[in-house]
Amino acid sequence: MPDVGPRVAIIGGGVAGLAVAWRLENPDDPTAPVPEVTVLEAASEVGGNLRTTVDGEFRVEQGANGFLDSEPATLELARAAGLGDQLIRSSDAARRRFLYVRGKVREIPTSPGAFLASDLFSWPAKLRMLGEILVPRRADLGRAAEAPDTDETVWEFGQRRLGRAFADTMLDPMVRGITGGECRRVSLAAAFPRMVELEHDHGGLFRAMIALGRQRRREGKAREGETGGPSGVLTSFRGGMQTLPRALADGLRGEVRTGGAVERLEPGDEGWWITTGDQRLGPFAAVVDSAPAHAACHYHPDAEVRELLAGIRYNPIVVTAVAFRREDVVHPLDGFGMLTPSTEKRPLLGVLWTSSIWQARAPEGTVLLRCMSGEESWLDLPDEEVVRRTCAELDHLYGLRGQPIRSWVFPWREAIAEYEVGHLARLARLEDALARTPGLVLAGSSYHGIAVNACMKDASRVADRVRDHLHARAAA
Repeated sequence: MPDVGPRVAIIGGGVAGLAVAWRLENPDDPTAPVPEVTVLEAASEVGGNLRTTVDGEFRVEQGANGFLDSEPATLELARAAGLGDQLIRSSDAARRRFLYVRGKVREIPTSPGAFLASDLFSWPAKLRMLGEILVPRRADLGRAAEAPDTDETVWEFGQRRLGRAFADTMLDPMVRGITGGECRRVSLAAAFPRMVELEHDHGGLFRAMIALGRQRRREGKAREGETGGPSGVLTSFRGGMQTLPRALADGLRGEVRTGGAVERLEPGDEGWWITTGDQRLGPFAAVVDSAPAHAACHYHPDAEVRELLAGIRYNPIVVTAVAFRREDVVHPLDGFGMLTPSTEKRPLLGVLWTSSIWQARAPEGTVLLRCMSGEESWLDLPDEEVVRRTCAELDHLYGLRGQPIRSWVFPWREAIAEYEVGHLARLARLEDALARTPGLVLAGSSYHGIAVNACMKDASRVADRVRDHLHARAAA
């Protein structure tokens, strides 16, 4: 049994903070000292934005729908937390994805032949995309952190390499579906660093797809005809995504305190002190703050850090889930779902066909649709009106013959961090400012990736930084 080390506080009981706590309590070196970890969560239960509502036989995700199984860190922690037999893979039908373009639901092509036959793009637009192989790589790739003027938006990247039609039709709805934001604001280097790597390493996206496709086939990881696009199968848990943070919290030896928001964070001679409600907790040798930046900016002790955190934009999302009898929806719903480009000017960012993606999310003979709207005005509407507007749009999209048999509305006023151009430079400034307060480390989806996989992968880096600080503190 490893020696118990100093006290460490984790602010935020979402999956990011809980993963760091787990890593601290379960170091790779079994002889390493294990800190006494305390997790502080403002809400009444752990999970952050990973929340699963169970209503009879319906399981409705309020936040993330799943994760790709291509990230080892997520699967490793899930299995370590005893969830190996709870993992479920999405259905084969979920490989088909759709866009609403020019008044019609159209399938996204996934092979060269399907692309050429698709009516998503005009022939001039298709020829412009095929010409991507001739577009030279940028000479200043990968310098967004130290040279913010070299940062480019996702839209600028798409327009430069594949043309305006591709940027408007494909990248715009993709970014809206992931962040609820605008691809003309989002930094490519911060939000999609892999795209920068592909251009840097291969000279272009088509060249990268060809090279990666060949590599996967050599390794036996790709089916014939597959391209070198994002790998992995969408995965979740039988009980829903909140199963993961709950299992991580239950598996910790340290205390998990819920229902108390942090109001003050202050350094002292003996360590860090945290005020939550009428309690002052501490001292802690180190603090990992995994709360959202919009919350953390109110209590950090350094004025520059507070200003930098407050500058991270968050997008509102209203999630509306509706269940219908199968015969009351005309569309076959034979895929993952549909996204809508902003040029269509529709009220929904997209719709996930949940009952087509996962088994056992809805009773036999019913369908469950999860709809996302970025309309800020919807946040203050009564649930009944949100459902009415959502169903009116679904009728336009898919054809409805009846009313929903169940509905759920989840308004998120500050749902998802948007990594705007300059985000990596902001993180560099944050690191410089945090150097003035040793022992305080930031973690979570506000900084190095909004997806579950990104948070789980980053947990190891954060835990290592905490251990380095504890070691230096003990040696001083």
